Amino acid sequence: MKTWSIAPLFVQPIASTEIEVELSTQLKTISEDAFWFAGDGNAYITSKDMQILDKHKDLRSAFKEITEDLITQLGYDCEMQITTSWIHKLPPGDQIYPKTIYNSWYTGMVFFDEYTEQSGDIEFFVDPQGVYVVPAEWSQWTAPSIRLTPNSNYMMMFPSYVRHRVYTNTSDTDRLCLMFNVMPKGQTGSNESTFVY
Repeated sequence: MKTWSIAPLFVQPIASTEIEVELSTQLKTISEDAFWFAGDGNAYITSKDMQILDKHKDLRSAFKEITEDLITQLGYDCEMQITTSWIHKLPPGDQIYPKTIYNSWYTGMVFFDEYTEQSGDIEFFVDPQGVYVVPAEWSQWTAPSIRLTPNSNYMMMFPSYVRHRVYTNTSDTDRLCLMFNVMPKGQTGSNESTFVY
């Protein structure tokens, strides 16, 4: 058998970290007072306020700081801005079909409620390209997807363009989470591709 050097080309970070219980407690209180909106054929429901963190500056500041920590660890040197933020509610029996988030660089999900294995896993995936062969062994090189179960007091970040879906919530309670999108702040790019956000 040959010895191969394999480079991780086009790797996409799906990052998660534990958050303080106090942040989750504040989000639970906010969700209790939210007005809900079911949009254009979507199975899920969102808070009507799509800038919900703008009304809670301490929370906004905390999630901005956590996000900037990740962006720095990924090797970027730029300030971040939260552009939109909302609370997402997935009722029992509903799912989220495959989607991509546009007009955003990274997306955050904050799991602040109680969850079970039936609450609905999130799956990140790539569509099959060209010839699809079922691998004899799943690995980081062959797996077309990763499926994660939500956990209380956790935050997840991923590049907004990564396709994802949420499996059916088969529990008997709503699946709640805070969602937010971020963009860089200030000058980005170089030469003819320079832009100030």
